[in-house]
Amino acid sequence: MRTVLRLLGTRYGIGLILAIVILGVVGIAKAFVGDRTTNIPIGPVVSPVSTAAAPDSSLGDDSVDDTATAVPGPSLSVNAPTADKVAARFMAAWLKHSGVTGEQWRTALKPNATTELLAKLKDTDPASVPADQVTGPIHLALQGSITQADVPVNGGTVHLRLVLVKGRWQVDGIDWDPS
Repeated sequence: MRTVLRLLGTRYGIGLILAIVILGVVGIAKAFVGDRTTNIPIGPVVSPVSTAAAPDSSLGDDSVDDTATAVPGPSLSVNAPTADKVAARFMAAWLKHSGVTGEQWRTALKPNATTELLAKLKDTDPASVPADQVTGPIHLALQGSITQADVPVNGGTVHLRLVLVKGRWQVDGIDWDPS
């Protein structure tokens, strides 16, 4: 017993005591918390590939629609104009910048713009609009409830961000890309 006590007084004994204490604390913690390990995938997650055979067309039509249903787009109010019409109306008002005051110009933009955009344009001089006419078709890119309209104009492209506000498309952002 004396040898054991003398051994515990050395640095090896103290290390052994600390190791036992640490293992005891970890063991008690695991008993109360449990094992909470999670597997974190490394790399891309690959979904399993279906190996179902193609339907046999010789059996006839079972009248069940097997096609995947499309994710519904944003919801518009009844008789609400489409995003391309709102973009065209906004651009018509935006390009009418000669011979009008800033207030008249913003009033013309108001039916097709969000209040946030109008607030951003409150100090804009309509004479600073860098274009006079649309030169090509409007291209739309739908991204959920946000649509980007790219409008070619003389001297570049105007990028409009349209959002749904109470079931109606409204322009919420303008970006100018000179070219």
